[in-house]
Amino acid sequence: MAQVVFKIKNRKIYFSEQISCEVINKSKDILSGEDYENVLSSNISPHVAENFSKLVNGEKNQIHFNTSFNTENGGILLFNIFGYRFMSENGPEIFGVITDEREANQQLMKALKELSDIKYAMDQSVILAITDKQGKITHANDRFCEISGYSRDELIGNTHQMINSGYHSKEFFKNMWQTVGLGGVWKGEIRNRAKDGSFYWVETTIVPVNDGKGKPMQYIAMRFDITDKKENQEKIRMMAFYDHLTGLVNRRKFDEDLIKKIEYNKKHNGRFGIMFVDLDGFKYVNDTLGHIIGDQLLVAVARRFENLIGEKGMAARLSGDEFAIVIHSITAPVDMQYFAEAIIESFKEPFSIEGYQLNMTASIGVATYPEAGPDASAIMKHADLAMYRVKSLFKNDYRFFDREMKFSNQRAFQIKNDLRMGLEKNQFYIVYQPKVFPEGDIVTSCEALIRWQHPDFEEISPAEFIPLAEEVGMINEIGDWVIENVCKQLQLWKEKGYDPIPVSVNISPSQFLQADFIEKFWSYLDAYQVDPAWIQIEITESLFIDKEKYVQQILKIMRKKGIKVALDDFGTGYSSLAYLQKLDLDILKIDRSLISGISNLSIKKEIATTIVRLGKCLGMEVVAEGVETKEELDILRDHAIDEIQGYYYSKPLDVTAMSKILKTKNLDK
Repeated sequence: MAQVVFKIKNRKIYFSEQISCEVINKSKDILSGEDYENVLSSNISPHVAENFSKLVNGEKNQIHFNTSFNTENGGILLFNIFGYRFMSENGPEIFGVITDEREANQQLMKALKELSDIKYAMDQSVILAITDKQGKITHANDRFCEISGYSRDELIGNTHQMINSGYHSKEFFKNMWQTVGLGGVWKGEIRNRAKDGSFYWVETTIVPVNDGKGKPMQYIAMRFDITDKKENQEKIRMMAFYDHLTGLVNRRKFDEDLIKKIEYNKKHNGRFGIMFVDLDGFKYVNDTLGHIIGDQLLVAVARRFENLIGEKGMAARLSGDEFAIVIHSITAPVDMQYFAEAIIESFKEPFSIEGYQLNMTASIGVATYPEAGPDASAIMKHADLAMYRVKSLFKNDYRFFDREMKFSNQRAFQIKNDLRMGLEKNQFYIVYQPKVFPEGDIVTSCEALIRWQHPDFEEISPAEFIPLAEEVGMINEIGDWVIENVCKQLQLWKEKGYDPIPVSVNISPSQFLQADFIEKFWSYLDAYQVDPAWIQIEITESLFIDKEKYVQQILKIMRKKGIKVALDDFGTGYSSLAYLQKLDLDILKIDRSLISGISNLSIKKEIATTIVRLGKCLGMEVVAEGVETKEELDILRDHAIDEIQGYYYSKPLDVTAMSKILKTKNLDK
């Protein structure tokens, strides 16, 4: 800023510095020695001129004013004038300084402009509110009104309670007010509710404005709209922790919550339970009705679980058709029985999906903390083990984990591990169960059944090791072994002069669908010179689900070469009549589950005899499996059953016993 130093003596003004055009546009040589009134007083405001005269006349000792100065060209300058009266050896004199305030004024205007720009920018982006110390709103900018949906008149005089969404706890706001009340700056994210009921998120900074004593007299709240950011975060969270189809928590979230739950209950000596739930027969629904129906079914199952457990637990979808349910608090393991039975009961009501009434069942494994293990891994493994025990036995039921299951799991591991050794060391062998024509009690065929003499576990049932062989991918090798050894035995019987009867072998879907199945099958028959009439194959409905046309082609080739095909286990699963009509089958085998009890239950009797008539109408031979009583035999014989297989006539026989029967084709009965 430009300055001019002057001195007044005897009313004459003298300038000690060059007066440039930046100040009053005249040099000191022109002005020095002039009467001060001509130079200053006549060009400044009357009030300042009057006070200046008092300074010169000795009525004041000093003055300090801001004033305007009228230039000769009609312009106006802004000056700051300071004058001081003192006594020198030459008498009274005035010492003073004139400061050009134009630059300072320009800086002030620039600052005001910047403030105005800042205010405009803030009004465009910042949600601004000012409250008094009681929290009543005293100022609200346009953005606040816009996002909240309230007018300025509605906001002024009210507190922020009017936009409280109820999302945050009382403790949350207590901490906020405590911080700003002590003069601190509070920062955080808040969810508010607009006038129309919608919610929005703001990133908030609250700055207290203190009075002279350091106590807050008002608060300035600056907020930024982060609703989109929070929505995106929520989408990411949902993708990371929730199943996209059902909306239930996913495996990752379930695992994390389970670990936290164990830590909490370990600290507080609490208990909780989990259930692993697997849908029985879901694959069939998915494959026959399509994935869209299957997906809708999974969603409906998820909603039913949520309705059942409510706030008492949490449901998760772990994978495919497998769910997990955790019950937050129990007093004893038996409490879980209520929830498991509730699920079983609820599944008795069909699921209505796109016009289909889908009857589903569930297999449930139950484990409780701390009984089932000290950590998440153990508890989940044991719940899974209990569920698979149900799955392998009855389905549509539940079981609690117990220590016996753990030993059973260890047994299953060893069996899986020893399957290949069993093949290599000839531990497997074949027995034959006769099938009898009931009118003359004549043995007309038999079924080859595999057995395993294990070195540690002794006799292992195929019901136990076959599913395990399927799990480890050895079922095809075992199936090939059966075909080859049956062919070998048929050749031996022929060489000994026996008149062979047809022997049926069970073919798994995996074995049947091998690309080289037909080639290997015929290679065994050729190698042991087996007539195709001597061997039959038994298949189940599950074979047709994935590759119906391919299966039909293979069956057509085999039947054309003289191999008879039997549909095994009819009456279990879904027993589709459509397959019976589509496929060229020779034999229909009625499952034991439909035979047992036909002498006592009229409904079962009607179902079994209807299947016999149905099979015969379609041109098939009909075989009844698992016949154990004379009453069952008589009913089936009265309806012209073709063959009877079961303990009533004979259990499965070893080669020696079966060889004796081949001589006469009769059983001692």
